[in-house]
Amino acid sequence: MKSPTARESAAPLFPAIAMLLCSSACGRPFTAADDVGLVLFEYAGQGAPGGVIKYSPDGRYFAVVTERGRLDLNAPEDTIWLFRIEDVRRFVQRPEAGKPPAPLRLAQLAADKDGPLIEHVRWLPNSSGIAFTAVKKSSRCKFHQLFIADVVTHALKTLTPEDQDVGEFDIRSDTSYVYEVNAPELLAAPKEDEQPARTLTGQTLWATVFPNVEHHLTPFDAAGLWAVIEGKPRQVLDAKSYEVPRGGASLSLSPDGRSVVVILKAEHPPEATWARYQAPPGYGKFNFPLDTSAYHLIDLVSGSKKQLVNAPSGLNKDWHSYLLKASWSPDGQSLLLPDTFFPLDVTDPKEIAERESHPYIAVLRLKTGQLSRVLAVTAGLDKQRYAVKDAHFEDDRTVVVNFDRSYFLPDHPPAAIFHQKADGSWQQLPGTEDPRLAKLPIKVQKRESINQPPQLVAEDRKSRVAQAFWDPNPQLKGIDLGSAEVIKWKDDTGYEWEAGLLKPPGYTPGKRYPLVLQTHGFAKSQFLTSGIFTSAFAARALAAQGIAVLQMGWNPNNFSTAKEGPDQVAGFETAVKKLTEAGIIDPARVGAIGFSRSVYHVLFAMTAGKPLFAAASVTDGVTFGYFEYIFGVDDGLDREADPINGGKPFGAEGLKGWLAHSPEFNMDKAQAPLLLLQPGAPSVFADWEPYAALRYLKKPVDLIMLQPGSHVMTNPTQRLAAETANVDWFRFWLQGEEDSDPKKTEQYVRWRELRVLHNVSASKASRGTTCQLI
Repeated sequence: MKSPTARESAAPLFPAIAMLLCSSACGRPFTAADDVGLVLFEYAGQGAPGGVIKYSPDGRYFAVVTERGRLDLNAPEDTIWLFRIEDVRRFVQRPEAGKPPAPLRLAQLAADKDGPLIEHVRWLPNSSGIAFTAVKKSSRCKFHQLFIADVVTHALKTLTPEDQDVGEFDIRSDTSYVYEVNAPELLAAPKEDEQPARTLTGQTLWATVFPNVEHHLTPFDAAGLWAVIEGKPRQVLDAKSYEVPRGGASLSLSPDGRSVVVILKAEHPPEATWARYQAPPGYGKFNFPLDTSAYHLIDLVSGSKKQLVNAPSGLNKDWHSYLLKASWSPDGQSLLLPDTFFPLDVTDPKEIAERESHPYIAVLRLKTGQLSRVLAVTAGLDKQRYAVKDAHFEDDRTVVVNFDRSYFLPDHPPAAIFHQKADGSWQQLPGTEDPRLAKLPIKVQKRESINQPPQLVAEDRKSRVAQAFWDPNPQLKGIDLGSAEVIKWKDDTGYEWEAGLLKPPGYTPGKRYPLVLQTHGFAKSQFLTSGIFTSAFAARALAAQGIAVLQMGWNPNNFSTAKEGPDQVAGFETAVKKLTEAGIIDPARVGAIGFSRSVYHVLFAMTAGKPLFAAASVTDGVTFGYFEYIFGVDDGLDREADPINGGKPFGAEGLKGWLAHSPEFNMDKAQAPLLLLQPGAPSVFADWEPYAALRYLKKPVDLIMLQPGSHVMTNPTQRLAAETANVDWFRFWLQGEEDSDPKKTEQYVRWRELRVLHNVSASKASRGTTCQLI
């Protein structure tokens, strides 16, 4: 139970929230365009690396980064906002004395159609500026360039040349930094000479069919690792000597600016020994290949490399704590390695088993080579996962670990503090706040929930009074948002689900509403507008049209097995049953949206068991179907498709398993009309099989190709088209309604023809189906 002081400190926020909900109750309906224009602190499927609030080292400022869709520019707009801590403190202490402090727009970019446009935002150690990379274009290339924004003069300083695509970096000042360079993307594909013959063995069908999807400048000798020492740039390692693993290098520059810690592929890894390290619980069935990357120390003057630990990093077997970047002690003599296994050079069987089982957050003393364990990185398949956003030295013998509580650990302490004892072991100390933050006069946080749009709130540490001081989305006050709530249930397999139920504005108890299941994840700490991602999901826009929405995750317990699909169906069925018994929804009018992994889940539900959906929509995902399997040869898809479908699809026994489990081989059982929204021709190609199967079977299916873009959609025009199409689709099939916009005439002519097909198909199906056409 919270203390009275804590309750009192939160009290001023409740009238503001109530006012927002009250004022919106009589407002206009929420639309897909409203969703696209929302200012978000976490976007593009990347969250907010390092946390939303980025404090300056001197404690005088903090910065936040936002993104919103600009339909007028057909581009996302990324902005770095700067606040003075003293200004916020004064407002919190006396909010009645004046307006909230307005943030300074330190940098803003809307230069490309897909985001994110501003990345890797971090403060300079002396707090004089903020460094970041931004998307830029020259006459022939698109690339990321490194900048510093000065917090006093507000001037932008460019640190890297054009046509060098900057990846990761670390920086001490404008004369001391390190960065990696990749070949920039060409704006126009080069003309290729016709070849009389071309060897394709070992090449992907994808690259053969779509050779012009993305081209990079070649030859490009500047690729590799670069450093600027005392203002002088030099290439430290070329691309061949700088082999970065899939998870990135995670550069960490030494205090003197002459060395860097990176994660690179080991040159001569003892693969037989390293293969003994285990995958996270639940991940062993994926059969991930051995990742031979490890922490290395690079001398930026000589270019020499030294492997720091004779063990792989946590990238091996897909261990991850969401933080890989090492941290230096102030004297440059120790390193905090946030995700590394320990060497198997011990003899005690129990100790060997412990080291094989998981990586650690560890401290390495460079002079002695002593490696000590601070905290075990325990993980599982979406459960009990450490989500670490920062780890650093408070002093030589004290380490602070800050956790990202936005999704995986929303109710856990924000930090843990560890002290090294005389015997070399580490002990957790009392306290759950980073000492650096505890010294500040205010505590700033992003406040957000399924019903609360994101806003910034500050609490005065002395008075414990909290006050909202920045609402980046004031336009929502005139919109009727409806209301959402968290619901929980247990399915027939015993799995416990948690999801967000969004009811339409003006919800009437006892009235049964159509329902759309949105998949792929749920976070109760996230404002529920589109969905867990901004690709095709349209929760509030659907609710505004009188459709209830359930935003749900998935059951990961049997991923990559034949039970993965049935487990999700159990969740869908029991959710529909729960809401039907509660008198909220009409079980004959249920739809579903799948994206990425959950495309397979929705297709499986359409073709297995009793008909559940009256309509469905999928976007840019995996199907684990035969066509996807064949064109994905050598891409590793078989590691999951084989166990999911009961073996390889060759020979009588192998095909028997696929005929039983693969949705594409069971499309004759599908009764729900299906909409495929695919961003660009490659995405159309990837998910062609379910479309083609339904077309052959003369079942209702519609395929719409959106403009090309990122997997998690960031382009505003693309997002608007996807959300609008889904709203129209489910209104048509679940409510029997059509938009009166004359621009959509052709769409509805096409869909009415699909309705005829649906009626014919339904008449052939056995009677008693729960999914009847309106």
